[in-house]
Amino acid sequence: MKSNFCRAYTPLSLFLSLGIGAVSINPQALMAQTPANLFSQKIVEQNTVGTKDNLKIAGVGAPGNLKGGTVRFTPPKVDAPENRRGGASRGENCSLSNKSIKALLPASNIGLTVEKYPTFFVYIPPTSSHIVEFELHEGNKNQVVYKTRFIAPDSAGVISFSLPNNKTVEPLQIGKNYRWFFTVICNPEDSSENLLVQGWVQRIQPSAILVNQLQKAQLRDRPRIYAQAGIWHETLTTLADLRYSNPQDSSLVTDWKELLKSVGLSDVAEEPFSRIPEKSLSR
Repeated sequence: MKSNFCRAYTPLSLFLSLGIGAVSINPQALMAQTPANLFSQKIVEQNTVGTKDNLKIAGVGAPGNLKGGTVRFTPPKVDAPENRRGGASRGENCSLSNKSIKALLPASNIGLTVEKYPTFFVYIPPTSSHIVEFELHEGNKNQVVYKTRFIAPDSAGVISFSLPNNKTVEPLQIGKNYRWFFTVICNPEDSSENLLVQGWVQRIQPSAILVNQLQKAQLRDRPRIYAQAGIWHETLTTLADLRYSNPQDSSLVTDWKELLKSVGLSDVAEEPFSRIPEKSLSR
């Protein structure tokens, strides 16, 4: 496993070819990003928040004082069970350690986003297979919004990838809950041996106050603004972007660790992470 952050963030060599989204911000779209039925697979690490009907976002807090302190996430009010772990896989699988695959989400297992094409983060433990699959469903329906396969890094760690911002993928709709699945394909012939994690995402409309604060803020302050507003996906994404752009800034490393620890993800807080280029994803 590479400890050098800059190397860990180098775009990976994958067998599919496609690019990575740009980051921008405006009142209509904040920081727009350019990332077989899985229900039958055995879940090793489960991020489940219940049915579409019981996922009710009661409110998202306004950002508070941004001066000083590290990035700590303020969970929004989400009506969902706090359950992020599932049972063990049947028989043999491709795991090479006792660590579990894990979605980087708050304890509620649902992440809020303001993006049409958000970025997702998953921890992959040491495995002998690096073929992975991502699938996005609308709520509890079997309707697939997006599905792709790609090659993950050879070494264990956190990876991030965004929904491709192109005409083949419909943008997330505001107020809808989407259920996503991430699978390490251990055995193409027997899905029960695969490693599977699942989570939820909901796109919300940012408030005028939040938009105004983000427009006026320095890049360094944006992760803290998103974190205090309870917007998970952009908290991680903006902080990851800062670490990528400033690999020698130890305060950003500290902020990353404290953020993950604040939501109960201390076991992956020090893992290296890589960004999967959008060109590596396909429909």
